[in-house]
Amino acid sequence: MTRKNDHVPAAAHLLAVWAVGSALSALQTQAVVLALFAGNPLFAAGLLAMVALVSVALLALLGAHVRALVPLTARRAGLAAWAASVWCLGTLGAAGAVVVGHTADRQGSGLLAHVAGGACYAVAAAFFVPGARVRPAACAAAAALIAGGAYTAWDATRTPTVDEWISAGEVDRALLRVGDPPPGWTVRALGASEDGFGAEYERPGHPRLHLGVARAGRDTRRADAAGCPVPFGEPIVCTDDGGGRLLIAHGGGFPRSELRLTRDGLVHTVTVEGDRPDLAAARRVLARLRPATDAELTGLLDLPMRR
Repeated sequence: MTRKNDHVPAAAHLLAVWAVGSALSALQTQAVVLALFAGNPLFAAGLLAMVALVSVALLALLGAHVRALVPLTARRAGLAAWAASVWCLGTLGAAGAVVVGHTADRQGSGLLAHVAGGACYAVAAAFFVPGARVRPAACAAAAALIAGGAYTAWDATRTPTVDEWISAGEVDRALLRVGDPPPGWTVRALGASEDGFGAEYERPGHPRLHLGVARAGRDTRRADAAGCPVPFGEPIVCTDDGGGRLLIAHGGGFPRSELRLTRDGLVHTVTVEGDRPDLAAARRVLARLRPATDAELTGLLDLPMRR
């Protein structure tokens, strides 16, 4: 039974295993990725075996300092068995944490997943600490990790609503504006963030129109007093298109035209590719700007949601 004054050493021991386990989770994940892309089965097997041996050795080094707390580690054979058992159980849990973490946030750094992986090593080590309370607490922690992982995996595979996607991405809702599609055209949202919003208009047989919405002042390109970008490597011609619109024609190897309209602190830009574009549809889009509907924003759900 764990004595009352053993609680502090036990907690310090488990925290140390947690910290080392978190590092091992990151190290082993990188080793697995490297092995998968190595293209050499012998190299991959050798790399994974070496990383496994190093991991067990590090855990054994921790176990050697808690012989009074964990009786199993008092002898060399027991220490090896303890280190191997903690590594096997912890690695199994850490692998699950990494998989769930990658599923939930494909663009994240994985730090939270590795911290959760380290917790799996700590829980595995807790099962070897004698005491009437330690093992039930370890079982409860294991159950909590499993439940949390299961919920995270379920939440990651669930299709979010448009409002959930917008809130998670901290999108500036004022930017979510589109123009009524001209007859025969369809509109689809391409992306949104706190800095801008993009949508695309399509019609068979016609060049696509791209609508970009941003706060005034977000464009960092040098411009003259009329708002025309200063040419840099390609010819640019600006003309007044009427109705508050500025027509910016880009020449060079990628000819395109931009119709820009600034209204209520927002800059709306419709881009049409080609050197002789038909701007009638672009003008119609800018003439009928309004807040986008949820149906028009469903294209955002095809993109990864920030979590």
